[in-house]
Amino acid sequence: MFKKPVSDISYKDVNELLYLRQEREGQRLDYKRDFYSDTKEFVKDIVAFSNAEGGYIIFGIDEKESLVCGIMDNVGNTKIDDWIANVINTNVSEPIKYEAKYIPTCNEDINFVLILYIYESTNKPLYAFENQKSICYIRRGSSVFAAKPIEIKQMYETNAKSKKNSSISIAQESKGNNNVQIGINQGTIIKTEKITKRNEVVPNPETDITQEQAKQILEAVNKIVELNEKTGKFKTPKDKGLCFSQTWTVFKNKFNVTSYHLLPKEKFEEAIDWLKKQIAYEHRPKLRKNNNQEWKKEMFKAIYAKAQNDYGMDKEGLYQFVQSKLNLKSPISSLKDLSDVRLNKVYKLLFSN
Repeated sequence: MFKKPVSDISYKDVNELLYLRQEREGQRLDYKRDFYSDTKEFVKDIVAFSNAEGGYIIFGIDEKESLVCGIMDNVGNTKIDDWIANVINTNVSEPIKYEAKYIPTCNEDINFVLILYIYESTNKPLYAFENQKSICYIRRGSSVFAAKPIEIKQMYETNAKSKKNSSISIAQESKGNNNVQIGINQGTIIKTEKITKRNEVVPNPETDITQEQAKQILEAVNKIVELNEKTGKFKTPKDKGLCFSQTWTVFKNKFNVTSYHLLPKEKFEEAIDWLKKQIAYEHRPKLRKNNNQEWKKEMFKAIYAKAQNDYGMDKEGLYQFVQSKLNLKSPISSLKDLSDVRLNKVYKLLFSN
């Protein structure tokens, strides 16, 4: 795995793990594209790691696509650090020792890969509190199971032997860029020395765009990258990451911001309009030459959406508009009835304003 402390793990190490060594999920490694939205699944996984050999959960990695996509550092309005501490405190029978480190991705300066290292427990077995029941989970390979009675018995026996001639003390120190290390002891956060050099993006709610507006901008940028991906020009996951990086760079330079979350409210409509034009006139047309089938699908969706949202036309109204503007002798019953040339002409008519 990583042959270094969690505090020293870098973006380069994550890339080497995923692309060079092509390390797959296993007994001590789990990849997650997104952070948990389900408390139950989170508790189940960390208890299983603690009852086994410990291990890493790396968030912001799409293993199937071999892609570093990154995550935000919050769950709703709660910072991930606080969310983890609260969930462990209320849903696990014993303390769980872990370390967490945020590593900025190349996609955008507020997206991170999160390395969560769960230590093997010295007080097994641990139980998850679930629907007023206590369940002991254990990890076998890349899967999580409810522990068998014989496994629970072995945990108790091993734990009893280890406690005979040992005393437990917990001392923690956390150093390094973007590093957070937390210990939980019966619901108490153990004092942790922490040196942090992380530059947090803190939008001003009075002057900067809202979270919902930020989400709309993010979705538009994701759409640009998606369209470029459909052209087939990305040969490696690195190419996709580079496209994200370039798109964000152009956006931030145009609107003179260091993060899209810091975009002034009065610039939001201009920014969304600019992104929509980028999609409509620069990126969507690329598909026609490189992937005609996907181009048609994108054109159909875009035309129907534009007609309804901006012009208030249902399908029948759109078909009448098409017949009139293209001087068709016969009415159409679907946009699929149009040739590529005529479909492109309709698209330009609707998107000309």
